[in-house]
Parts: sequence; C-alpha cells; structure tokens
Amino acid sequence: MNILITGITGFVGSHMADYILEHTDDHIYGFKRWMEDTKNIDHLIDNPRVTLFSGDLVDYASVDRAVRLSNPDKVFHFAAQSFPESSFKNPIITLHTNVLGTTHLFESIKTNEFNPIIVSVSTSEVYGMPKEDEIPIKETNPIRAANPYSISKVGHDLMSQYYYNAYGMKIITTRMFSHEGARRGKEFAVSSFAYQIAKGEKSGNYVVKHGNLDSIRTYNHIDDAIEAYWLCSESDKYGEIYNIGGDETCKIGDALDNMIKKSGKPFVKVLDKERLRPTDITLQIPSTEKFKNHFNWKPKKTMDDIWNDLLEYWRNIV
Repeated sequence: MNILITGITGFVGSHMADYILEHTDDHIYGFKRWMEDTKNIDHLIDNPRVTLFSGDLVDYASVDRAVRLSNPDKVFHFAAQSFPESSFKNPIITLHTNVLGTTHLFESIKTNEFNPIIVSVSTSEVYGMPKEDEIPIKETNPIRAANPYSISKVGHDLMSQYYYNAYGMKIITTRMFSHEGARRGKEFAVSSFAYQIAKGEKSGNYVVKHGNLDSIRTYNHIDDAIEAYWLCSESDKYGEIYNIGGDETCKIGDALDNMIKKSGKPFVKVLDKERLRPTDITLQIPSTEKFKNHFNWKPKKTMDDIWNDLLEYWRNIV
C-alpha cells in the first residue's frame, strides 16, 4: 500500500514511519515542512521505501502535490503546530496550520477522488479543564478548549467529523492523551526534564528549571501510541472518535522526581515563571474503555519505561 504521513519528521510521525517499515512492505510518502530539521528521520533518507515531499499545510498547492503523487491507501495526519506554549505567542500561525492545514488535506483528498483510510490525530486538549466529577474523561465529555492550541485542534477535530459526515470519507479521529518517549522535543515538560538532567550530568550544573508541577497527566509510551494508531488504520471504524492513553497517572512533579532519582545526582528544582502558561489544563485522566473494547488494545509499557527512554535519548545527544 501507499501510506502518506504528514509531519513525518516529528516525534510521532517518525516513530510511525519506523513501525510501518518494520511491520509491513508498504511504501511511505512523508510530508514535511520546507527546511524542516530531519534529525528524527535521517536514518530513513536513503531508504527506497520512503519518499519525502516538502511543503507546508497552509500552502494548498504543496499539500495537493503530495496527495496526488502519493495516491494514498492510508493517511496518518500528524502534522500540526503542536506546542501549547508556542500557541500563546503565535495564535494565528497555530490556527492557520491546524485548522486551515487540515482542511487543505481533506479537500485535496476529496477533490482528487481518492478514498484512503485517514487517521486524523486530534488531542485530549480539546476537553480543556474537566470538572472533577467528569473524571475519567469520556469521548462524550464537553469540549472546553483552554488555549489557542486546543482551540485550533477543536477546529481540526470538527473538520474531521464534517468531512466524514458530509462526504463519507473514511476518517477515524483520535484524541491521544499524554504520550512520551525518545525523540520528544525538549519544549515539552517531561522531555525538558530529561534533557536538563542529561545536560547537567555532563556539565555538573545540577539545576532543573520547571513550570507547574501540579498538573496531573496519564502517560502512554510512544510505542503503545503508535500501535494504537496503526490498529485504527486497519479498521473500518469510520466516523468514530477515540480517547487513547496509558493506564498510569501522576503529577508532572512526580515524573521529575523519578528522573532525578534515576540520575542519582543532587539536582535542585527551580521554578521558571517563563514556563508557566497564562491558562493551564491540569487534570487529564482518560477513559479509554471504548478504544480498548473496540480494538482489544492495552498499553504494554510503563511510565518507568518512558523516563528511562527519555533519559537515554538525551544522554546520547547532549
């Protein structure tokens, strides 16, 4: 099959490419931004089963070219402006990329009369800050987007539902909760902790800067997340919306403490007010029963595996 991955250079897209190459004979067509850093897929550049297209989601012509030339049987739509903190600084770019860009992709697929299975990657952030009696969060929970990023992903989410309902496109929408592992950018909290710890171990500067440590998250290992996305692409659950996430929950501060403990070095935690968000989503615990029941899926890896993988990843880089 031909498989189109948007955002192939990113954290999740690069892992998805690795999974497909290992488990199938399919050909991957990857869509990346012009001049994008390719460090996550440098090992794939010369692979004859990988073809890369450069462009931008907000540029319809480049999106349409990638769709036409790939003639996809499956599409994994990971590309996005995915960092909430950046969305506060650049809300217009975030909205353009995530709403207009997603619409460009779907419109190109429709106009070219292709009929691939599309895994449309939304996010748990669309739920915003749930009420305590709404925990665990179900797919039927109200949408209360709390920052420009989550607002943009509501648009992505709703456009996915629209193209399914209006045109019968084979779209499955996923709302993934926190997922972490090797290649996660250091802009994100727990990866930032691992990066700072790895750097401090080499420099002797035993300081870790942090933002809000009281946010509660349910963590899923990237390997389990990728398997879940693949199961969606192998199904006929078109029009369905799924929460996907791990089984283990902790405060972000607990994640930091665990990584410091693994280091064994005398790290000191220092609050960096620049890392505090104007609005924050501090309670993210999913109900994943619908997905588990439909796909007989469950996480295989633990939070401990996540912390180990992040520390090893950054120790090999810094």
